[in-house]
Amino acid sequence: MSRSDDAQEQEVVERLQQHMKVLDDAFEPTSIPSLGALEAQVRERRQIRRRANWIEMICFWLVGLLAITFSALFFVSAPALYLGIQALGTAVAVILVVIWAGRRRKEVHHE
Repeated sequence: MSRSDDAQEQEVVERLQQHMKVLDDAFEPTSIPSLGALEAQVRERRQIRRRANWIEMICFWLVGLLAITFSALFFVSAPALYLGIQALGTAVAVILVVIWAGRRRKEVHHE
């Protein structure tokens, strides 16, 4: 490299530094929360999520218990109807699986 190349390179670096300083002055950073504030937010959100999970779990168990209770009561009061509904549901599920498997097999062969 010649001396003029070094001078040009130094001039370019100085101009870039000046422009970077102008940008830094123009765009002041927004207030960044402290580490303690971020940790407090994380703890708060974790606590809210934990509470929501408990509520969801309780609702799941209540609905499950209600479904089991009503199924048992229905089976005791009308066993033939209950077994007929169970058989019909099983038959519909098997038919849907067969249809889905058939369509899936056709899609694989077409590709």
